[in-house]
Amino acid sequence: MASPEAQALLQIARRDLKAAEVLQDPAVDEANWGFQIQQAVEKALKAWLFSLGEEPPLIHNLTALLDRVADAGDVVEPFLALEAFTVFAVQFRYDAEPEPMELNRPQWQQRAVDLVEHVERIVHEGC
Repeated sequence: MASPEAQALLQIARRDLKAAEVLQDPAVDEANWGFQIQQAVEKALKAWLFSLGEEPPLIHNLTALLDRVADAGDVVEPFLALEAFTVFAVQFRYDAEPEPMELNRPQWQQRAVDLVEHVERIVHEGC
């Protein structure tokens, strides 16, 4: 049976992705959009850890979460680039004038969607 915690986190990750989708408009600050992507990725990685029987740490560092998933024995290489969004978790939220990273929003949005879908398959296989 799938972990209820993993299922709940994936539901929230989908909500974060929906918010990020709306924020893809270039008129919206990249920091606001990036925060939503970071949140979706963080929750998906924590759901992944729950599906592996691991208790996710209470952190926002995507690199550390990816490392934990890898240490638990799963392949994270296709999603490693998403660790770049760690800066949106804290640094950019408290920076009045963050330096834009000029990210291709649709491309990165799709990478985050791919991660969430990957984790959904893993969680549902555990049912």
